[in-house]
Amino acid sequence: MRVKHFVTGLLVLFLGFVLTGCAGMSTKPTADIVCTTADIGAMLKSCEYQEKFDNFLVIMDASTSMGEKLGPMFSYEPSKLALERDLISCLNSSLPDDLGANAGLRIFGPGSSENNLIYGMTQYSKADMGNAVMSVNGTAGVTPLSKAITFASSDLKDMKGDTAVIIFSDGLNNVGDPVAAAAAMKEMYGNDVCIYTVLIGDDPKGKMTLEKVAEAGKCGFAAEANNLHSRTLSAGCEEIAFVDGMADFVTSVFLEKVADSDGDGVTDKCDKCPNTPKGAKVDSVGCPIPVAAAPAPAPIPGKVNITLMVEFDFDKTVVKAQYHGDLEKVADFLKTYSKTNATLEGHTDSIGSDEYNMNLSERRAASVKQYLVEKFGIDAARISTVGYGESKPVASNDTAEGRQLNRRVVADIVTITVK
Repeated sequence: MRVKHFVTGLLVLFLGFVLTGCAGMSTKPTADIVCTTADIGAMLKSCEYQEKFDNFLVIMDASTSMGEKLGPMFSYEPSKLALERDLISCLNSSLPDDLGANAGLRIFGPGSSENNLIYGMTQYSKADMGNAVMSVNGTAGVTPLSKAITFASSDLKDMKGDTAVIIFSDGLNNVGDPVAAAAAMKEMYGNDVCIYTVLIGDDPKGKMTLEKVAEAGKCGFAAEANNLHSRTLSAGCEEIAFVDGMADFVTSVFLEKVADSDGDGVTDKCDKCPNTPKGAKVDSVGCPIPVAAAPAPAPIPGKVNITLMVEFDFDKTVVKAQYHGDLEKVADFLKTYSKTNATLEGHTDSIGSDEYNMNLSERRAASVKQYLVEKFGIDAARISTVGYGESKPVASNDTAEGRQLNRRVVADIVTITVK
């Protein structure tokens, strides 16, 4: 009996020590922040991707509200500015040293908005950009985001080519109309500028403001810091670690897939024999492989089918222009075989909760259906949709390339013809 009480006492003391130790750690700022990045350099050297922009400008919120603590979602309580600085540093770390782009960093809040371009616009340097980000260590002033966007328009006047403007902010306490400023920037530069926003914190009003700013840019999107980092557990105590959401964000902003104009399976970037005849077998550089003539296999009598695969950007449901031609072919097929119905299957990668991804997959399938119905007049009753969330991956979710393949809507539409 004494031994039992002694062992029980030891367990209670040990549990109390662990809990006390974890509680003590949670009050201390930690430097153990891991930035998980995509290998953008390797992706650019592959045949699959190319740089989307010739220039990029980061706009960083250093106004007074960014000094507020983020609260209990973290094991310690960093300020919004501290998280913002870590996110931009992580973005910077993701980019290759030899990125062929001009870059700049503009802050708003303290001092004169006109003079707050603290880096660039100049040939991108990872070290110089990193130093500029880390130099922002205090907050002050109101939130003149609209002025920052207006002055950013001037920053870009001598830049040639396409530009990404990436805004980090909590979206609060704005002086002026940032949405109108973003619309004016878009009118000035047209398709040469895309605007992206990252919400720091979780204020609904700030979120709405930044979503409208991104929407005014037409070709960018709004993201949230909470989707770019996550809590992890280590030895029973909580730490903060960035996850692959940042890798997907950087990939979506800075890279685009290279087209395969002749449809031979080799992208234009690596195709040494462009305009290969359709259906020709080619080697790894897109050149035809001589083959002996052979009789084609007999088709299945009366069976006709068409397949579809549409990929999506991270956390998005917008049908990208590169798939419009494929969807037109599907519409033509459905018009030709007017008694045939189609089922669109939506899928996601593994980032996010099961419930969120199930809803996202259903919305993606519905988006493709809406395009077919509104653009080509297909009867909505002939198209059904189903979402599978992240449950049916076709590639590994451990890489950015795999997650891109998993963010998809697919269909295999079959009809049996009667002679």
